Amino acid sequence: MMREKEERQDKPAGTEKPLWELVASSKTKPAFTKRLMVSLDVFREGENEAVWWTACWVFVVAAVFSRLHYITMPYKVVWDEAHFGKMVGWYINRTFFMDVHPPGGKLLLALFGYLGGYNGTHSFANPNTPYDGYHGIMPMRVGCALLGAGMVPLGFHTVWTLTRSLPASAFAATLITFEVGTITLSKFILLDPPLLFFILASFHGLCLMHSVARRSFSREWWGWSAYTGAMLGCAVSVKFVGLFVVAVVGCYILHDLWIHLGHTHQPLVGVVKHLAARALCLILLPALIYVTVFAIHDQLLYRAQDVFAAAEAHFSPGFQMTLQDNALNNVSQPRDVVYGSVVTLRNDNLAGVYLHSHNLTYPGEVLGQSLQQVTGFRAKDFNNHFKILFPEDDPDLGDGFYNGEPETLVHGDWVRLYHLSTNAVLSCSKNKSFVTKKHKLVYAKPYNLTEPAQAASITEAFNLDENANISNAAVTPWQLWMVHIEGGKPGDAVRTLDSRIRFMCVAPKCALTWSRAALPLHWGGGQAEVTCSHNLQDPFTVWMVEQHFNPYLQNHTYNHLRSGFVSRLVESHRVMAWVNSRLKPEGDQVYTSHRPWMWPICFKSQVWFDVNFRIVLLGNPVIFWINLVFLVAAPLLLLYHHYQHKRGLLDPPQLAARKERLVFAIKWLLLAYLLHYVPFYTMDRILYYHHYFPALQFSSMLTAVVFGYWLDSLDSWLFPARASLAFHWASAVFFAILAYSFHLFCYVGYGHPTVSGFNPDNSTFKDIRFFDEWEI
Repeated sequence: MMREKEERQDKPAGTEKPLWELVASSKTKPAFTKRLMVSLDVFREGENEAVWWTACWVFVVAAVFSRLHYITMPYKVVWDEAHFGKMVGWYINRTFFMDVHPPGGKLLLALFGYLGGYNGTHSFANPNTPYDGYHGIMPMRVGCALLGAGMVPLGFHTVWTLTRSLPASAFAATLITFEVGTITLSKFILLDPPLLFFILASFHGLCLMHSVARRSFSREWWGWSAYTGAMLGCAVSVKFVGLFVVAVVGCYILHDLWIHLGHTHQPLVGVVKHLAARALCLILLPALIYVTVFAIHDQLLYRAQDVFAAAEAHFSPGFQMTLQDNALNNVSQPRDVVYGSVVTLRNDNLAGVYLHSHNLTYPGEVLGQSLQQVTGFRAKDFNNHFKILFPEDDPDLGDGFYNGEPETLVHGDWVRLYHLSTNAVLSCSKNKSFVTKKHKLVYAKPYNLTEPAQAASITEAFNLDENANISNAAVTPWQLWMVHIEGGKPGDAVRTLDSRIRFMCVAPKCALTWSRAALPLHWGGGQAEVTCSHNLQDPFTVWMVEQHFNPYLQNHTYNHLRSGFVSRLVESHRVMAWVNSRLKPEGDQVYTSHRPWMWPICFKSQVWFDVNFRIVLLGNPVIFWINLVFLVAAPLLLLYHHYQHKRGLLDPPQLAARKERLVFAIKWLLLAYLLHYVPFYTMDRILYYHHYFPALQFSSMLTAVVFGYWLDSLDSWLFPARASLAFHWASAVFFAILAYSFHLFCYVGYGHPTVSGFNPDNSTFKDIRFFDEWEI
């Protein structure tokens, strides 16, 4: 790495020799003190390349050591390793899964595991599962730790590029190195290490682009632009939080293009060239990387987990057909639905549920009686099987299917839906549904299908008494459903997988629908609510026949419905967005989740592991609070410089150039912080402490820039000797505070052995618990 050497811009007037030479010439100081002062002043000047590289490598070593320390403790599954460890195993075994995050970070974890010899057989069933006997798991932790360590040199060189100040770069590296929460996030098999690394690398690329802005279209300019675009693509490929740094770079590019547009001496074609180059490097290249990452993910995961897995059930039948071992892969089943067929009905919407029933009942104290639940279930299951019955009983039932010439189900027919597992028929109720009050309740009523003659003898035509307590209920309009094919006309047949149909209950004139609400956990298990809606145009009233069983009909193949790559790409992102939107705090999560206002003040901790070894994600509160002070000071400093500019208080050229770099650094670091923090206030999804750590890195670099600038400005206020002494003392105190705070809090994040659960009155860290919410 080549560094531009610049002269100090703030040398006091009348000083002909560098300060370190004046100190070195003193005959009154001991030799060691003189050498120390010379070294410190050389460090302050930052122009000695050997000193620069020495400082950089010191922080690299410190970063690696701090991340690898206690890397095997505990030798068990910790927190979200239970999720991402499973996913690594699924990648290695080529098993399909669904996750709310893009695949890039998980593919990188899988690469670490593969290179380390992991065979994907550990269950990662839940936290505290031991790793004993499994090879290749620790290399995944080491890979994450090295990515976490890489953040330190990135922060160091980013601040150097912005300020050309070695002390400010050292402050930034120290803040990132000694931040305990960042270390904790870096030590485990999580998506946070690659996410934080690529976000910082993207901003690093932006700063390098700016440093060569005056050499447009040079080889170096193209190289840093391509580097920035590649890091943006990688950041977004790990988590969608990476879009925040895309927004930062996008704002910079818009600002830069606006400046180019204002250069009237530059031909307009030059602006167009700049626009095309930015689009190529910062839009097309990241998009290409992202799509390539998804293509690798798509090619690796070609096996279904099992026939009844819920993961692939989020996806359309065409998507499921591409997965080996899925029930729809190379499926062969009847085309036209007939009376007597057994079918599964899937809601024809994104992540649509299957019509489902089981032996559980709705709360009887509310309805006055117990009625069997009808719900939506997002997995293939035997309880999803319904039989299509005539509106009236047919005495010839044979072996469970109607014999004789099949009678096709067509547009406008009336049917009954008979649930095979519980011998019950689908019914609509006069009662309101439990969650969506404006809808009618849908339930299943026991029905003796094997004795139609007995059923006919007790049937009263269109008996409106739906609450009749008899063993074989009468056929009533509340059990009859009219079939309406979307875009169909009388005589059109209902076709498997092709037809989109509505089931409209005859009596209340409502349509069977998925309300998108969830039933209460304590009696409904959180399953999806299925109701009857009077809004017949509601898109969630549309269903399809997905699986079709009938031994008397000829089978057909459906390969023409298989999804292509582009369809799978689009559908995967629609499902990810849908699942993300439903990640809202429920139950105990209401109390364990965090709100954004808590993060900058380090108000609340998050326990990760507490089984004979306790790990808590807290962070270094001293760094949080120092950063908070400088987050307030930075915009005030901008206002002060703006005031000076408006008043015409001009600085010498060298000092003006240094202030220009300072203003640029503060503006963009502050914008990066805000764009990585403020958007969380708009989210009603469940949030945790780790969501703040991308913003924290920008806050730490901002602190380093402002603090370094203030120390560099001492020469403007004090005599050279005193300015040098003040600089060294202030720097020493700053480093000492960070080191001591790290000493106090590091084993909160590294973890420590415990005898029993958390006891605030008998805790090792009880003397440093500033908030009751700190469970340390």
